[in-house]
Amino acid sequence: MGSMGAPMPGAEAAAGSEDMTVVLPATIGPYVVMRPLGGGGMGVVSLCRTTSGRLVAVKQVREEYADDPAFRSRFRREVAAARRVSGVFTVPVLDADTEGQRPWVASAYIPGPTLDQAVRVGGSFQEPALRALGTGLAEALQAIHGVGLVHRDLKPGNVLLAADGPRVIDFGISKALDETRLTGTGAMIGSPAFMAPEQIASSHDVGPEGDVFSLAGLLVYAACGEGPFGTGDEGALHRVLTAEPDLSGVPDALHPLLQRCLDKTPSRRPALDEVLSQLAPADPEALLVPSLREDLALRARDAELMAVAPPPPGMVPGAGRKEPRLGRRQALIGGLSVLGVLAAGGAAVVLTNTGGKDGGGRNPDSGKPLGSKGETLKLTDPPKPLWTAPGAASSAIPGLRAFGSVVVLTDSAYVAAFDASSGAVRWGHGTGADGQPVGGTDPLTTKGFILGMTDDEVLFYRMQVGGSFSVHYDVEDVDPATARPRRKASLTPGTMSPSQLLAGHGSTVYCLVNSTGSDTTVPSPGASPDYQFTQTAAAIDLDKGRVLWKRPYSAAIMRYAADRHGLYYTEDTDAGLTLHAVDAARGANRWSVKVPANRDSHLPAYVQGTELSSSLTVAGDLLITINLKGGMTAYDTASGRRRWALPMTAVTPPVVAGDLILANDTNHVYAVELRTGKLRWRRTSPVQLSPYSFNGGTIAASEQVTAVLFSTLAVTATGVSQNGGKGGCVVLRTSDGKELWALQEKPGRGAASPPASAIGAAIKALDTWSVAVHDSTVFVSGGGRLRAYRADAG
Repeated sequence: MGSMGAPMPGAEAAAGSEDMTVVLPATIGPYVVMRPLGGGGMGVVSLCRTTSGRLVAVKQVREEYADDPAFRSRFRREVAAARRVSGVFTVPVLDADTEGQRPWVASAYIPGPTLDQAVRVGGSFQEPALRALGTGLAEALQAIHGVGLVHRDLKPGNVLLAADGPRVIDFGISKALDETRLTGTGAMIGSPAFMAPEQIASSHDVGPEGDVFSLAGLLVYAACGEGPFGTGDEGALHRVLTAEPDLSGVPDALHPLLQRCLDKTPSRRPALDEVLSQLAPADPEALLVPSLREDLALRARDAELMAVAPPPPGMVPGAGRKEPRLGRRQALIGGLSVLGVLAAGGAAVVLTNTGGKDGGGRNPDSGKPLGSKGETLKLTDPPKPLWTAPGAASSAIPGLRAFGSVVVLTDSAYVAAFDASSGAVRWGHGTGADGQPVGGTDPLTTKGFILGMTDDEVLFYRMQVGGSFSVHYDVEDVDPATARPRRKASLTPGTMSPSQLLAGHGSTVYCLVNSTGSDTTVPSPGASPDYQFTQTAAAIDLDKGRVLWKRPYSAAIMRYAADRHGLYYTEDTDAGLTLHAVDAARGANRWSVKVPANRDSHLPAYVQGTELSSSLTVAGDLLITINLKGGMTAYDTASGRRRWALPMTAVTPPVVAGDLILANDTNHVYAVELRTGKLRWRRTSPVQLSPYSFNGGTIAASEQVTAVLFSTLAVTATGVSQNGGKGGCVVLRTSDGKELWALQEKPGRGAASPPASAIGAAIKALDTWSVAVHDSTVFVSGGGRLRAYRADAG
């Protein structure tokens, strides 16, 4: 889930563990509620938005505590304490209401993971990063102590890592130096593994020296993945009081400083000025390791998307409330994981009247947003399935494709072809969700590993070890119905291994390959080669059995599509989004065009490593693109000339069925005429639709029927998970959008993906449902099962 930067709610968002559904109001004060961020025992934290699109984190007191005078008094002190603190490495309070029926406080929303998340995802910090982290934390504590406060709960979950340094959050139990303790007799405040000995003995006796002790504990945690006194509350308490800190994993140069900071006698610990001096020189850039840079970029881009996304279904923003004025020093730093975008509704498709001479995408509703109208679906029950079979057992993202007489389901270590009429396994490899091996013939024993699927082939690759143990890789396609080999191409001996299928058409497939630049040998058959590699995009001709050409690959290159002319791809750089066409035979550029951006939109060109935009689909002589900056556009595949365009903010890859393009956002399904760009029909779903699927898209269509996945995401106090989500799909008649039926998997049924706290891992554990269509048959994979339904298209 996204980490938030509120002074008080940050730790609760990171560390909350309640598995409960949060019922949110439409607004809190003047803020529109978008989604929950987390919850603790005393309050619920929500991501909210101002009327101008700025994101804030709002902590609202739970209803059962709002009438408690003692708690209100504590909450007032919490807010007052947070308002007093200002500094580069702390987070400002923007607004608060401590006297209302349910008190709340709003603060800036920071784009960064907690220290705990960063260590678990990226591993231990090296010495330069530790010095940068310690310097930022020490400066934050100076700001806190400078206004007469002690934090008293400095722990990994209360530190956010932003692009410009760490932020100390959560002043919920901070204490004024001249106050008596805030809790009842015998109550302990703080987190045992990072508490100072004097805080354990008597919480009201803790001073700034206690925060210095905790700071050192955080640096040990960042260096080792564990605090200096181990884990477990009771054990850690005993060790803090009686044992020496374990610094065995800490860089030697930092031992003397941390040993002094962790002294059990407060007066022997160094002051923060000395801590800063001992940590110098510190390079702030050292903290931005690759894994953190990637996470920060993800969150910043997603926040831009959330800033313009519609509120969740059923939440209507309040009217007539004046937006609080934010000073320049209080400018919001937005950040949200892709999980939050999906859970809160993603980016809704908004089609408006282009009115331009380029194409006919005129809005029949006189310029009104197309997403605001349209028949609402009733979601009638589905027919009895034609057959049901066990799905894949692993939790990786499944691929599903219909090939006429068979439907093929793939996963990371699984592939199976099912008879479309009976569900019998034709061929396959791996273990099903029922724990049984897939039956039928086993192509993987000779064909290697699944590479991917195109419209008419299933592709494998395998490593070959030749004489003198030289290594090369073969790419082979098989008949989807029988698994019989059809064509094979050998990659350059010793230099390339395929890692991802980008696109394919006919006998030409385009793959991402790992190139070593030199011959590769292994010491013995079956051993793993040890070498450095670079990634390139390669065109492989399966008929000719060889690589046609290679081109450099960079992270700026986005979506791919292919036809008989060659390869198409989008590239997103600081100069904007560009669409390129590459010749199939030689790899030479055929044409390039700048993709127009919506000047009124602040949306990014892509979101996270798996793009939620810049999707490409080839339809005859047209190349259809959807991107968050410019909307849906049709280009001539031969020349790159723009045929028509529809402004929109959409994230779902479209599909083509006959003369229509089908697409969806989180609440609507759209059919657009291929030749003119004119809207044919639209439908509104009362259940949230999936805005993105990680293998093949959220929508499948034939000329008879269209199927759109529901989102399986459920919002809870601890983030987003499948538990409680709606799996399944809605099925419509393609020609006019008439609803045929809907399959809705009830909460708790089937096999839910395991929850994951790390951003990347969590994304890959979500929306593992897939859908495929052939003529009037709909195939649905999810919940551990693959099912086939006959859709009566009337």
